[in-house]
Amino acid sequence: MLEKKIITDCTSCALAKRCLPSGIPVTDLYRFINIAHTNQTFASGDQLFKQGVKASHLYVVKTGSFKTQIINDFGDAHVNGFYLPGDILGLESMAGGITLNSCIAIEDSLACKITYRPLAALRKEFPNLSDLAVKIYSQALATTLETQNCLSIHSAAARLPQFLILFHRRTNQVTYRQIRLHRQDIASHLGIAVETVSRSFSKLIDAGCITKSGRIINIINTEALEEISRSTA
Repeated sequence: MLEKKIITDCTSCALAKRCLPSGIPVTDLYRFINIAHTNQTFASGDQLFKQGVKASHLYVVKTGSFKTQIINDFGDAHVNGFYLPGDILGLESMAGGITLNSCIAIEDSLACKITYRPLAALRKEFPNLSDLAVKIYSQALATTLETQNCLSIHSAAARLPQFLILFHRRTNQVTYRQIRLHRQDIASHLGIAVETVSRSFSKLIDAGCITKSGRIINIINTEALEEISRSTA
């Protein structure tokens, strides 16, 4: 029964072509039985893993969204990443074996939990897994690089519109369409004051670039958003 569930969940998933099981033939998906737990539910605010504990699992976002944050020695939290359907959580912690950050659900979400060590062993049997891993690592590095450029090149006033442009591009790659983020998390991620984020949001709304209801952000004019990003850089 469990074997059938794994195969059904993976083959019917909208993310199947982008996810780890795509590196394994359908006839061999039963090999995931002991290492994968599909469709794990997480309510908004639930924690997937905590900083500083043993890292033994990867998580693939299926629906919803998550954030990762690092707590420094003074107890201050810095949001260092946002994750959407198809993204893999926990990659950065596998080399050292200890979680480098904490992960929290931003909204009610689904994620698949995969035990890392047996997954790594499967790469020897299924070479396509290694190719897929390189692609996944590359995409994660590209996202990190874009964020670093956003922080280092742009002024504080330009960071929010640039961040929204980058985030919007990511949402267009998956079925996730709305941006659901707290101002405090955005401010932490971009290294600017919450007040700066609030003023930037007001400017973007007045310019007709976005609409905002609570923490739900909809981009309605990407060209105007890009123009504001360039003019305030």
